[in-house]
Amino acid sequence: MAVRNLREGTVLKSKYRIGQVLGFGGFGITYLARNLELSQTVVIKEYFPMDLAYRDAEKGEVSLTLPREKNDRKVYQKGKKDFLSEARRMSALSEVPSVVKVLDWFEENETAYLVMEHVRGMGLDRYLERLDEPLSFQEAWKLMLPVLDGLEKVHEKGIIHRDFNPSNLMMQENGTLKMIDFGAARGYLDTEKTMTVLVKRGYAPPEQYLRHGPQGPWTDLYAVCATLYEMVTGVRPQPSIERMQKDQLYLPSAYGAEITPEEEKVLCRGLELTPIHRFRSVKELKEAFLEEEPKEEKKGKKKVMIIIAAVVIVCIAAAGGIWQYRIAKEEAVLKSYAGNYGKETEKYQEFLTFVKDNAVAEEETEPNEFFPEQGTSMVYTLPTEAVEEWGEPCNQFRLHETRDGLLEWLEKNGQELELQNEKDTNTVTVEKYGAVLTKFVRESRYQNPNGQVLILQSDVVDQELFSVMAAGDGENEEETEALARSVASYLTRKEEEPELFEEWTRGNSCYNIGKGETEDGLKGYEFYPHDAGGYTKGPYYWPLRVGE
Repeated sequence: MAVRNLREGTVLKSKYRIGQVLGFGGFGITYLARNLELSQTVVIKEYFPMDLAYRDAEKGEVSLTLPREKNDRKVYQKGKKDFLSEARRMSALSEVPSVVKVLDWFEENETAYLVMEHVRGMGLDRYLERLDEPLSFQEAWKLMLPVLDGLEKVHEKGIIHRDFNPSNLMMQENGTLKMIDFGAARGYLDTEKTMTVLVKRGYAPPEQYLRHGPQGPWTDLYAVCATLYEMVTGVRPQPSIERMQKDQLYLPSAYGAEITPEEEKVLCRGLELTPIHRFRSVKELKEAFLEEEPKEEKKGKKKVMIIIAAVVIVCIAAAGGIWQYRIAKEEAVLKSYAGNYGKETEKYQEFLTFVKDNAVAEEETEPNEFFPEQGTSMVYTLPTEAVEEWGEPCNQFRLHETRDGLLEWLEKNGQELELQNEKDTNTVTVEKYGAVLTKFVRESRYQNPNGQVLILQSDVVDQELFSVMAAGDGENEEETEALARSVASYLTRKEEEPELFEEWTRGNSCYNIGKGETEDGLKGYEFYPHDAGGYTKGPYYWPLRVGE
């Protein structure tokens, strides 16, 4: 069996005695240790890239695994050099309270070591698990703000954390948070640098899944907003790589979070999948939240109780362009969406009672295998008559254009479409922590004389579109593409242009487009909401139009 970690009792630099292993990561091993000269407990991070290195069991030295590619030694040495370089940069931040202090760094055993202060407390992830209910946004923001001050200084040194998540935030005994484990940190100012792929499901933005992804401060800010999202909902965000295929990241308000529409709007911008749509710096993010800060503190807010274990728990785990946003429709401000009610309100209880009284079927679902902490959910099926009686649209992502509006546009542009069939599917899902997710979907299938099919999914109540699919049998691909181009032209409010459809296929719009296939084998183009900016629950929608 291969030996990875140093033996307990090993002494480094003639003064650091290695204790227990605290964690293994893709790039290193973290140990609890003792500074024998100062009688001080410290944490030591060892550079140990798991896919490149192995350890001599007798000497403790680190060597390259063989056989390997001829440039592996170069990669290993460059990684070690970067590891020490970031240690030097981080040591300059020793006066920043919210950043773990770097005390020493050195080379030994053919590798490198980073010595950090030992932070007493527990990980934010464990702290959140112990709460009876999620934090309000104001409580979460108060905890996060000092951390952002520290992260801003980290970025000023040209460093990005790349592994910002609740397990790498330590809740200290004094009730403040501190960033720990910068083992994955890398400089971002060198534009030629190829970043190693490092992802933490739910917190890593899409660019971190790519070796040449455009990583920078905006990468950490996605993770910051993902962490805030979990703090106020109790739910880990959907992984960004999955959102690119089918975005199901619900607004915090859908979980009954204590958050204002203005705060929610800013948080969603931080969770945009496209880097240039996010905040470019910590300063931008802080200013955006300060602008939306409520004038008065909410009364009756629960006090954040800091949980301190009787025995200290050790938890070390490890472009440019100016954003432009607008409200798509003024009347959206006045719109209310079924399920988007505070859990403490009468409307919330009234809606749940209405759903249970009118449901024609109910089912308890199994926990999600990727997010078992979300627990089971109850799914209620409603008849269309009940949905229409309640009278509010569902809280699903949407294209913010209506079914009738699109059909009228297509008719004016020469498309003759005849309704073939229509069906409604209405469900209300009540999840852990009381989140209410509503889906009132009417699927309408139209066909033109040339055999092309248009499938529209829209809200039963207000007709707003969730998705549009233009498909054909493959024999008249030009006709199918022409229909899809007309749809794209309407949704972007642009006159048809030669480049428009190509812009859509590259994702340079507020929506997404992909190849799809119907149940009966027809193939074509599907339009659906894309990015956190695709939300239209109330006034939270800021579409980036093609060409802007």
